Amino acid sequence: MESERLAEKALKILQEKSQKALELAKKTILEEKMEYKKADEAIKYYLSTWNDTTRPGMLSIACEAVGENSEEVVPLQIALLFIDATMDIHDDIIDESAAKNNRKTIYGKFGKETALLIGNAFMVKGFNRLYRTLENLPKGQRLLIIDTVKDFLLDVVNAHILENQLKDKKWKIKPETYLQVLTTKAADIEGHMKIGALYGGGSPKEIHALSKYGRNLGVLLAVRSDFVDVFEPNELINKVRYECLPLPILYALQDEKYKKRIRGILLKNNMDETDCSELVEIIYKTKETSLLKQYLSGLEKEALQVLNMLPRNQVRSKLALIIGSMLEDL
Repeated sequence: MESERLAEKALKILQEKSQKALELAKKTILEEKMEYKKADEAIKYYLSTWNDTTRPGMLSIACEAVGENSEEVVPLQIALLFIDATMDIHDDIIDESAAKNNRKTIYGKFGKETALLIGNAFMVKGFNRLYRTLENLPKGQRLLIIDTVKDFLLDVVNAHILENQLKDKKWKIKPETYLQVLTTKAADIEGHMKIGALYGGGSPKEIHALSKYGRNLGVLLAVRSDFVDVFEPNELINKVRYECLPLPILYALQDEKYKKRIRGILLKNNMDETDCSELVEIIYKTKETSLLKQYLSGLEKEALQVLNMLPRNQVRSKLALIIGSMLEDL
C-alpha cells in the first residue's frame, strides 16, 4: 500500500483543527436570514463549498503551541473565518474569477454587486464576532490582537493594490517584484498565527517564532498555489486574461531560449492539458526555476529552525510536517 503523502497528512491536521469552527460559522450564518431571496441563495451557495481549513487551522495550532487548549480558540476562529471570507469573495471580484475548481464563484454566478454585498455582510459579522470574543480579555492583550488583525489586513490589501497595478505589465513583470507581492500576502498566515499565539498568552519569544514560521509558510503556500495553477488550463487562462502570470512562468520567461515558446502557448485562445504539460516541462528545464526552488527550500529551513524556540514537541512535529509538505512534488 502506498504510504500517505505529507500533503494528505497536513490536510488532515488542518481539517481536524478547523472543523468545529467552520461548522459553527456556517450554522451561524444560516440562522440569520437575509431580507432578499437572492442574497440568501448566494450565501447558501457560498457555504456549500466553503472549506477554509488553512487559516483557522494554523490559528488553532499556534494557540496550542503556547499551551492553550485548542477548544478555547474556536470563537476567535469563527470571527476570523467571516473576515477571511470577505477577503476571498472580494478577491474573486478583483481578479474577475468567474469559476474556481470547475465551479462558479459567487461573482460568477450572482454578479459583481451581489458578491460585493455578501462579502460586506461577512465582514460586518466578522468584526462584530471579533469584538465579542475579545471584550473580556485584559486590555493589553486585546489591543495587541486588534492591532495584529488591522496590520495583516492592511498588508494583504496593499499586496492586492500592487498586484492590480502590475496586471497591465503582464509580460514585463520582474519575477522578484511579483515574489514580493506574494511575500506581502503571506502576512495573512503570519497574522493568523500571531493572533493565535497572542490569544493563547504566548511569550514574546514564542510569538516571534510562530509569526516568522507563519510568514514563511504563507510564502510557500502562495508559490505552491502558483505552481498548481500551471497544471490547470482554466486557472491559467484566467491568469493570462485578468491577473498576473504565475510566478514559475515569470521566472521561466527570463530564459531567452524558451521565452517565445511560452508566450506562444499562453496566447492561445484556448489551452488544454497538453499545453499545460508542455509549460510544466519547460519550466522545470530552466535554471531560474532551480534557483526559485532553492530559495523556497531556504524558507522551509528557516521555518524549521524557529520551531526550536517552542516548548511543545508534539505541536512542533505537526508544524514541521506542514511546512515539509509545501515542497512535496514541486
